[in-house]
Amino acid sequence: MEFRFDIDKSIAATALVIQEAGGRYYLPHIVKTLYYANRLFLVEYGRTITGDRLVSMNMGPVVSQTYDLLKGSAAADPSNLIKWRTFISPREGNSVRLIRPPDMKYLSVTEVEFLKNAYLVVSQVKGMLSDWSHKAFPEWSDPNGGSEDIDPADILRIERKSPQEIAEIEDEAACVNWLKSIAQ
Repeated sequence: MEFRFDIDKSIAATALVIQEAGGRYYLPHIVKTLYYANRLFLVEYGRTITGDRLVSMNMGPVVSQTYDLLKGSAAADPSNLIKWRTFISPREGNSVRLIRPPDMKYLSVTEVEFLKNAYLVVSQVKGMLSDWSHKAFPEWSDPNGGSEDIDPADILRIERKSPQEIAEIEDEAACVNWLKSIAQ
């Protein structure tokens, strides 16, 4: 199951998390907060907030495309990175800061609520964030130094969604992806 990455929603979601943290925040906390919010939203509404690819990495699950943008990685889409840098600073050590707030209209009131709730949970984690995320997300598997895709359908199965519910979510995601592809 795939969702279509939305750069505007990713920028707005990341900016919201950074704002909640006071204007600067650590990369690991950002990607865990966004992963958690996307996961919760998937289980509740059958789609993610940002459409980002979910992957297992050594330190736990992350939102892959947003993580590439945060790092300024060569794997990031160059046009997305240019847009990203208008709002989010390049990496400064292991943190980023908000340069200027983006338009938050890309996020619904419900998405903002999920992001804020995820921020509250992740910001209060005691100890190693990776240890917490390995335990909190049963879909995570050790990628042995690389990364492995996490199928959103696996999350839905773990959260006890029926095969029929999962099939309906997959069909809807495919339709939305197709509509977005022809709208561009």
